[in-house]
Amino acid sequence: MNRLKISFLSLLVALMCLPGVTWAQHDAHHVLHGMVRDAASGEGIMFASIQVVGHQSGAACDAMGHFSLHMPAGEYTLQVSAIGYQSQRVEVALPVEHQQQLSISLQPEIVLHDEVVISAKSSQVNDLAASPHRMNATEDLLDRVPGADFIQRANFAWEPVVRGMSGGQLGLVIDGMKIVGACVDKMDPTSAYVEVENLEKLELSKGGFDLTQASQIGGTVNFITQKPRFDRPFYADAEFGYESASALRRGRISGGLSRGKTSIRGSYSYKIANDFNPGGGNPVFNSGYQKNNFKIDVTRLIGSSHEITGSVLVDNAWDVGYPVLLMDATLAQAKIYSFTHSWKPIDSPISSLETRIYHNTVDHWMDDFERDVMERRVMRGMNMPMYGYTRTSGGISTLDLSKGARNVRITLDAYQTESFGDMWMFSLFESIPDMYLLNLGDVLVQHGALSVDYSMPLSSKLGARINARFDYSPRDVRQQEAIDILEGRWETDDLSQTYVLGNASATFEYKMDAGTRLRLAMAHVGRLPTHVENYGHYVYNYVDGYFYSGNPNLKPERSSQIDLGVEQWTDRFAIRANVFANYIQNYIVGLNDDGLVGGTATLRFRVYDNADAVVLYGAEVSSVLQLSKKLEIAGTMAYTYGQNLEYDEPMFLIPPLSGLMSIRFNEKNWWSELETRLAMPQNRVARVVAEEDGTDGYFIVNLRGSVNLGKQYELKTGVENLFDSFYHEHLSLGNLPSLGRNIYMALAVSL
Repeated sequence: MNRLKISFLSLLVALMCLPGVTWAQHDAHHVLHGMVRDAASGEGIMFASIQVVGHQSGAACDAMGHFSLHMPAGEYTLQVSAIGYQSQRVEVALPVEHQQQLSISLQPEIVLHDEVVISAKSSQVNDLAASPHRMNATEDLLDRVPGADFIQRANFAWEPVVRGMSGGQLGLVIDGMKIVGACVDKMDPTSAYVEVENLEKLELSKGGFDLTQASQIGGTVNFITQKPRFDRPFYADAEFGYESASALRRGRISGGLSRGKTSIRGSYSYKIANDFNPGGGNPVFNSGYQKNNFKIDVTRLIGSSHEITGSVLVDNAWDVGYPVLLMDATLAQAKIYSFTHSWKPIDSPISSLETRIYHNTVDHWMDDFERDVMERRVMRGMNMPMYGYTRTSGGISTLDLSKGARNVRITLDAYQTESFGDMWMFSLFESIPDMYLLNLGDVLVQHGALSVDYSMPLSSKLGARINARFDYSPRDVRQQEAIDILEGRWETDDLSQTYVLGNASATFEYKMDAGTRLRLAMAHVGRLPTHVENYGHYVYNYVDGYFYSGNPNLKPERSSQIDLGVEQWTDRFAIRANVFANYIQNYIVGLNDDGLVGGTATLRFRVYDNADAVVLYGAEVSSVLQLSKKLEIAGTMAYTYGQNLEYDEPMFLIPPLSGLMSIRFNEKNWWSELETRLAMPQNRVARVVAEEDGTDGYFIVNLRGSVNLGKQYELKTGVENLFDSFYHEHLSLGNLPSLGRNIYMALAVSL
C-alpha cells in the first residue's frame, strides 16, 4: 500500500508539471472590455461570470467588477451572472467602435437554491468547492452540493436526500412539471429520467424557503432541460466513455439546427453496465443495467416577443438488477410531453409570461423470475411479478412583473395523477394457490396551487424575499376492490380526502460590503401525504421488512424552519456557511398495525401514521483558497442531526458528518484534480421506527483530469476510489457496497 501511495503521488506531481499545450490562432482577435455593476448601488460585482453563449469561452470579473474578452470579429450573446443577482443576456458586436467599455447592470436577487449549469464539456455548480468532473448521471452533479445525499438501491437511479429529507418531503420536477413515479418501492425517482446531455441547469433549494415549484418541507430539485437555440445554424456535441468498475459503456450525442424563426434540438444517450465490483471484493451479482434516453424540442418564434416550444422526452431502463431488494426491474419507462408558450414583451412591467401544459406516463414492471425464491426469508417460494403506472396531466403558468429592483412572480400550478399498482403471487408449492394483490386501486390525486414570490430592496444593503403558497388537493380511490379493502380496514364508507395547505417564508439578505453577505431565512410550510401513504396496500418496505398499508386519515406534515448563512469573497479566498434548524410536527412514519392484526405485533404489518414531532438541525460549509492563478484548494463539510421526539430516538436515514477536499490545477488547455472524500461513522440509528444498523466511516481518494485536444476535442480521464477501499454509504439499502477502483476515460467532441 505504501508503494502504491508513493507511485500515486509521483504520478500526481508529474501530471501537474506537464507543460500547457498551445495552438496557433488563425483568427484575428479583438478585446472587449467591460464592467458588471450592482444595479442598486452601482458598485462593481466581483467574480461575476461572463459566458459567451454557444462558445466554450468566457471570463470572470476581478475584485472591482472589470473583465476582458478576446474574441474574433462577429456578433455574440453574453450570459452574465453572479451569485445574488438575476442573470442577464447582452448582445455585443466586435470590434467595438472607439474601444468603449461595456457596462452591464445586474438586479440584486436573494438566491435560495444551488445551481448546476451544464455546458457541452463541463458542469458549473453554484458552490464554492465545485469543479468540472465526470458527468455520468444527474447524481454526479448533485453530489458536489453539501447537504445533498442519496438513498441507493442499485447501481443507478439513486433517490435524492437533502438535509435528511427524502421521498414525499422533496419536490422533484422537470421544467416545473410534476412526474410521479410508478413503482411503490421507489425504484424510479424522477431524477432518473433526465440525462446530462438534455439538462441545461439543475436548481436545488434546501428547505421550504422557495415555494414557487412545490409545497415541500425538504426542498425542491428542478431539472431544467435544454431548449433549441437560434445563435448558431448548426451545432453538435458527443461523448463516448468507458468505466472499469462495472464495464460501463456509454455514449451520448446532442445537436440542433436553426433556420429563420424555427429551431430544433435533439439528444440521445445509451448506457450498458455489467455487475459492478466493490472495493477489494467480488462482483455484486445482478447489479447491471441497460438504459437509453432521448429528447426532441422544436421552437418557433412568433413576432418579436412570442415563442412556442413542443417537447418530447423518453427514458427507458431495462434488465436493472437490484441485488439488495426482492425483485429486479424488467422495464422502467417514462414518456413526458409538453407544449410551452413564452411571451417576453418589450418596455413593459411584464418581464415574461410562460405557460406550459404537459402530460406524462410512467410504467414500471418488476419480477423475481431470475432469483432463487426458495432461499429468501420473505415470501419464500413465491414469484411475485409487479406492475405499476401513473398518468399525470397538468399545466403551470408563471407571470413575472418587475419595476426597478422590485420583482413579483405569480405561479398557477394544477395537475392530476392517476395511479395503479398490482402484483401476482405464483407459488412454487402445488398446495398453495396463486394469489392476486392490488397495491394501488386506481387512485386519483388532483392538485391546484397559487404561489406569489416578491423580492424587493429595503435599502441599498438590505433586501427581502417573501414567498406565499396556497395548495388545494382532493383525492380518492376509484377501484371497487381497493375501496372494499381500505373501507374495511378503516371502518369507513368514505375514503375521499381533501387537503388545504397554506405556506409562507421570508428571506432577508444583508450586503455588508462588496464581498460579504449575511442571509436569514424563515419558513412555516407543510407537505401533503403521498398517494401511497394515503391509499397503498400491502407495500413491502425493504428497510424494515414490514408490509405497509396506507392511511386516508393522515395529517399533513407541518414544518417550522430557520436558516442562517454567511458568505465572504476576497480576491483569493471565499467561504459560504449555513446553520439550519427544522421542527416538524405530524411527522409521517410507519407504526405496527394493531388494527389489522388484532392487537398482536408478531406479524410484520405496519400502517402509515403521524408521529408527534421530530427535530433536525445541522451545518454546511464550502470554501476555496486560490494559491495562484492556476492552483487552488477547495473543500466542503456537512452535518445533519435528527431526533424523533415522540419515540426519543434518532431519526431514520440521517447521513453522517461528511465532506470532501480537493486540490485543483488549471492550465489553459488542461486541468487536474486530486480529491479526497470522507464520512464519519453513523451510529445514531433508529430502532423503533425502523431496525436500522450503524455504518463505519470511510476515506477515499479520486484523481481526475482532462485535456483539450484542439478546439473541438476533450479527453477526460481519472481514477475514483484509487486505493480500492471497501465501503458503503449509510443511506445505501441493505448495505449495498459502493464502487471499487473505477478507471474511466471519455472523449468529448463539439462541432
